[in-house]
Amino acid sequence: MKRSALRDLSERAVTVLASVAVLAACATTTMMSADEAIPARQKLMKEQGAASKSISDKAKAGQIQAIVADAETLAETSNKISSFFPEGSLNPAKSRAKPEIWQKRAEFEGYAKLLNSKATQLAATARTGNAQATNAAIADLGRTTCGACHNAFRGPELKK
Repeated sequence: MKRSALRDLSERAVTVLASVAVLAACATTTMMSADEAIPARQKLMKEQGAASKSISDKAKAGQIQAIVADAETLAETSNKISSFFPEGSLNPAKSRAKPEIWQKRAEFEGYAKLLNSKATQLAATARTGNAQATNAAIADLGRTTCGACHNAFRGPELKK
């Protein structure tokens, strides 16, 4: 009898904690307006571009373990990508985002998740100091995530 009561108490505690976690997540998630989203995502993409350039520069210089921080930046920022493309934030005059982002949302979000995974793998590989494996991971990340997503979902340069 005591075991059953203890198990019931444990199950209730888990349910309460899960509910609190969900409510906290909802409370901290804010929807961005289209006017806020475009500059915010452009800033995010510039941060990712800077991290990618730094990775490339460090790889060329043989600073393999120094790549870890930039790879971690890519992994962290990848978690924000989807939220920076809310429905209705298509504006060809201000953004290179293509309508396909919203038409093929699951595919788009898949690229963000893949970026997270590949950047995390790159950080782990760079930690080993193995230049050959790290350079292969860099090439794979660029081809399968950034390049693939940009080819599918980013339009041509904006005319100024």
